[in-house]
Amino acid sequence: MRALLAALAGLFLIVAPARAAPVDTGHLEAELVARDATVAPGSTAYVALVQKIDKGWHTYWRNPGDSGEPTKIEWTLPAGWKAGDIVWAKPHKLPFGPLTNYGYSDEVILPVRIEVPAGQAAGPVTLKAKASFLVCEQICIPEDADLSITLVVAEGAPKADARWGAKVAGALEAAPKEVGLTAAYQWTGGKLTLAVAGAPLKGADMAGAWFYPHTPAMIDHAKDQTIERGPDGLTLTLPPGYAFEAGQPPATFDGVLTVGDKAYVVTSAQGPPPAGTSGLGPPPAKAAEGGAAGGGSLGLAILAAFLGGLILNLMPCVFPVLSMKAAALAGHAHDRGATRAQGLAYGAGVVATFLALAGVLIALQAAGQAVGWGFQLQSPPVVAALSLLMLAVALNMSGVFELGASLQGAGQGLAGRSGAVGAFFTGALAVVVASPCTAPFMGSALGFTLGQPPLITLAVFLGLALGFAAPFVALAFAPPLLRMLPKPGRWMDVLRKALAFPMYGAVAWLVWVLSQQTDAAGMAAVLAALVLGAFALWLWGLSQTAERGLVSKIVAVILLIGAVALSVLGPKAAAPANSPQASSADLPYEAWSPERLAAVRAEGRPVLVNFTAAWCVSCQVNEKVALSTSEVATALKATNAVYLKGDWTRRDAVIAAELARHGRAGVPLYLVYAPGADQPRVLPQLLTPGLVAQALETAAK
Repeated sequence: MRALLAALAGLFLIVAPARAAPVDTGHLEAELVARDATVAPGSTAYVALVQKIDKGWHTYWRNPGDSGEPTKIEWTLPAGWKAGDIVWAKPHKLPFGPLTNYGYSDEVILPVRIEVPAGQAAGPVTLKAKASFLVCEQICIPEDADLSITLVVAEGAPKADARWGAKVAGALEAAPKEVGLTAAYQWTGGKLTLAVAGAPLKGADMAGAWFYPHTPAMIDHAKDQTIERGPDGLTLTLPPGYAFEAGQPPATFDGVLTVGDKAYVVTSAQGPPPAGTSGLGPPPAKAAEGGAAGGGSLGLAILAAFLGGLILNLMPCVFPVLSMKAAALAGHAHDRGATRAQGLAYGAGVVATFLALAGVLIALQAAGQAVGWGFQLQSPPVVAALSLLMLAVALNMSGVFELGASLQGAGQGLAGRSGAVGAFFTGALAVVVASPCTAPFMGSALGFTLGQPPLITLAVFLGLALGFAAPFVALAFAPPLLRMLPKPGRWMDVLRKALAFPMYGAVAWLVWVLSQQTDAAGMAAVLAALVLGAFALWLWGLSQTAERGLVSKIVAVILLIGAVALSVLGPKAAAPANSPQASSADLPYEAWSPERLAAVRAEGRPVLVNFTAAWCVSCQVNEKVALSTSEVATALKATNAVYLKGDWTRRDAVIAAELARHGRAGVPLYLVYAPGADQPRVLPQLLTPGLVAQALETAAK
């Protein structure tokens, strides 16, 4: 008899486990599979529910989020057999309009622990289960399946199932686990934080970390979770849910923390945060697609910044200052010592101003402000003051008043070194004027600095400064090129006055930027300040030619102080307009928001997102030459795509956070979302109509 049982068991080893055919419930296929081909009496087996979900549909995690129902399994087992809970796979976010749910798409394997009784006789044993799913796309449909699997009980070590053994084992390995993390939450003053520390988090890339609570009412799932790094872990600031806002906070706050491709079970109670969970700022954002600073390399980021600084000299926002550089070169082209001093002073001004901007940026971010490249132009008083400064430069170049032979000579009396002080401040002004532009390579380089320590940020900004200053400094040390210019003469004064007009153009552009930021009263104040400032500078120029010009100078100074005060105090930020609008080429667009983006993506439509600002010259150039064209309008219509525009003209923390999420510290940023894709395609910072149209057509396929 024993020989017969052994032979039968051997036969079962060949053919087992026996699985019923997958059940098509309508929008997914479900079946039970086993990790092991044989199981021993008294052992633990794992049987997994496999869901192969139709494209565009999804099922839900144990906490479905804002809506939905988790998968359920009801077992029918032989006497003595016991089934444990589902071992849930790591979930992913499922945005749907203003809601965010948690679940699975494509294929998911959900193992279940099965206890085999110690006295189980060898041979086949059939396990039955009824699985229930809520399967959703635009609509949700409850579906279920009656499933079964036959396991073979046999003495000895288990043998892995040839087809499913490795996959079920992999699902168990990848599932969130308790790994000895220490955690605590705090609920004070309406603010909810969760601090987690442990060996797996030391040195981990925490960009995109997310906490999925085990129960639905703990947080507002659709809102962002802010990350603060520490040497031993992280602290998440979470949007509280009903469980916290209703009264007594819960005794425990449990869930799954995802960090990169890892997922950990977290159990916490209210209390002080573990040591080492804060102090290093937010995680550095990953470089945008195609960026030169990819891979988190500081050297590559500095190189990208240097290249971006070089290219920045060719951007339209720097054109007005190019006229000042041209005038300076013309005045000292045949004096090698003077030109070199001018070049070095200009470079010093560029470097000092870039580092000063970096210092202000670091300080504001440390204070919790969501700011990035060009942040100063989001302030109407700064734009107004800058327009007044540009007007003063233009009037000086036009000869209305004099500060030496030119603006570059402003400081001859102080320095006595052929206008070196003037050249220094020309470099400083060039940086201020250049800040509305973002050149290729700059986006990824500046994005690399987000959340980095101050020294790294300063190093990247130094690379940007050196690249920006390099062409003019190199030209100052190139005598053959300088000797090509004519000898000094009357033509220099004519050239200087002609080159004043790009500066007047800069004034007009800044006034237009201001019109996008302030109301009619603010615009009136700034226009009055410009007229008053021009009159004051004319009076100053008049005093320079009069025998007794002291009174004129005093009046001019008083009026100039008044003009500055009026430009700074007059304009106030106007409320943003968020209604759908049309661009200059009647290209329809809607205001970007996370909720609107999620709603449109839930409709399965391609999306073109344009993060822009009125003060961003690169943005405006792209708007005219690429986005506001019939080719792009035709592509939007043909692909049924939606065009969303995020306007960063005024400071907006939500847009700043979204820019940082894509590895950018400023605008422009252009994204194309394909239906069903997890991540958007990031377009270059310089666009063509064909490039945008092709990206939309590819996304729609």
